[in-house]
Amino acid sequence: MFGQRHCKTALQDISKLEENTDLMSKPQDGFVSRFLNRPISRRITSVLLKFPIHPSTWTISICGLPLIAGVFLVRGDYVSIVIGAAIFQAFSILDGCDGEIARAKNLESKFGERLDYFCDFMASLLYVLALGLGLRRVTEGIICAVLITANELVLRAGKGRMSVSSSKWHESFYTRHHGMIGHSGLLHLGEECVWWLFQLTKRDMAILVFLLLALLGLADWILNLWTIVAGASLILSAIAVIRAGNGGGDIVTREPRS
Repeated sequence: MFGQRHCKTALQDISKLEENTDLMSKPQDGFVSRFLNRPISRRITSVLLKFPIHPSTWTISICGLPLIAGVFLVRGDYVSIVIGAAIFQAFSILDGCDGEIARAKNLESKFGERLDYFCDFMASLLYVLALGLGLRRVTEGIICAVLITANELVLRAGKGRMSVSSSKWHESFYTRHHGMIGHSGLLHLGEECVWWLFQLTKRDMAILVFLLLALLGLADWILNLWTIVAGASLILSAIAVIRAGNGGGDIVTREPRS
């Protein structure tokens, strides 16, 4: 009886995903997530929905992938780095399944969101530290990890203080980025420029580009690019927090709600 009831629920969840593609994605998805990761993850999710798997259980279960990838990256040779980068790309794809399961089963929660964020954050630190060790560039790996950590702390400190100037774009950014965009002066470049800047530096895009660099034998560039982006983001976030504290920042104009 229980098995029949669960099977019926699973079919309803799968049907819900098939009927509503919005459940398979989220506004913050970048190009890689939208056109590569999601098409793969939604197929995996349709299988997972046949089983009583909770979104948080899936989040925790795939946390072993970055650890395995780190073991390969630490070895430092070409093949190992490529394998490690490929495993991180697989992790990036599978990381979308928990949200899809949550949306299909109406199990979205703040705890699940924080757990997913924490796992992604730790995976990023593991990536740069393991790669730095494998390339015999331990100091650079540590510096990059410190910049990533500092940037996230500053972003969270300024979280929610101001939104993006136009509702046309604000859903494309995570909440923790709103304050930085609103106060750092980035909007002087134009909203479309800012949108493209964030699209090209999103995590899904970065992980795929890092895999391509590993394949090309340019693993050194991974640390260089990540350090530059993390450093630039930290500077902008710090400027935003200082300006927000002084009452400064860009003028925000919101489109009227319908």
